[in-house]
Amino acid sequence: MSKRDFYEVLGVAKTASEKEIKKAYKKLAMKFHPDKNPDDPTAADKFKEVKAAYEILTDKEKRAAYDQFGHNAFENPGMGGGQRGGHHGFGQQGGYSDFEDIFGGAFGDMFSNARGGRGGFGGRHSTRPQKGEDLQYTMEIDLEDAINGASRVIDLPVFEGNTQTNKKLNIKIPAGIEDGGRIRLTGKGHPGINGGSQGDVYIQMNILPHPRYTREGNNLLCKATTDFVTAALGGKVEVNTLGGAISLKIPEGTQNGRKFRLKGKGVTDRKGNTGDLIVQLVIETPLNLSERQKELLNEFAAA
Repeated sequence: MSKRDFYEVLGVAKTASEKEIKKAYKKLAMKFHPDKNPDDPTAADKFKEVKAAYEILTDKEKRAAYDQFGHNAFENPGMGGGQRGGHHGFGQQGGYSDFEDIFGGAFGDMFSNARGGRGGFGGRHSTRPQKGEDLQYTMEIDLEDAINGASRVIDLPVFEGNTQTNKKLNIKIPAGIEDGGRIRLTGKGHPGINGGSQGDVYIQMNILPHPRYTREGNNLLCKATTDFVTAALGGKVEVNTLGGAISLKIPEGTQNGRKFRLKGKGVTDRKGNTGDLIVQLVIETPLNLSERQKELLNEFAAA
């Protein structure tokens, strides 16, 4: 069966930048990852195909060879023009078909002839150790957990050496982490190349919307309601903060929508900086007034 064009696999143009290729790869790798598709027997093959395309098209020299010779650059000795049995090109021992067989294992074995300095592009391929690819996952957390910190036990697919396995990991969410903030698990990513260290696992925080509070930087925003009498004559309004209820003093003549800033009642971030709680006052209009109440309001309006 003929192999699909690598650019077609990733859904990018032949002029695509490395950034565009990486973006397409991440999207498709998450879509076809076998752990996310346990009931789809074709997912593993699609995942391998996407991975293979990414590895070739993000390497400048391999991409150049692919653009010139296509898949033959990695399947035939000498990239279609060398001697059979010689050491030109990538050679059969380090070809693309071998990569399919060892996918998920030590990627450093891929193109072993070329990396050994005997083939490829005149032996110019680096044999230096390279760190393995990082993995990234998303975790949804409540605003309270983001502000106060928490611990979670989650089941993640990680690498132990060259073997991918599902493992329960204790994740400590630091107090004050922001939306999109990441936690790093060192050495749990893809295996390194040529003896390089393993990649890391990054867990990105997605903070769920809160029914009462909105976070802006280190500040928290909320609303508090009061009646028009308290707003007009002054008084106190109870405000529920994440640390408990407090009493907010309202001066007479307060208008609807006025904001009050409570210093130091916001979020303390991971650097120790603390924001404020900003309370917006909402003045409620009374409903179902009695006749006597209406009379009093009319007298007030006339006065």
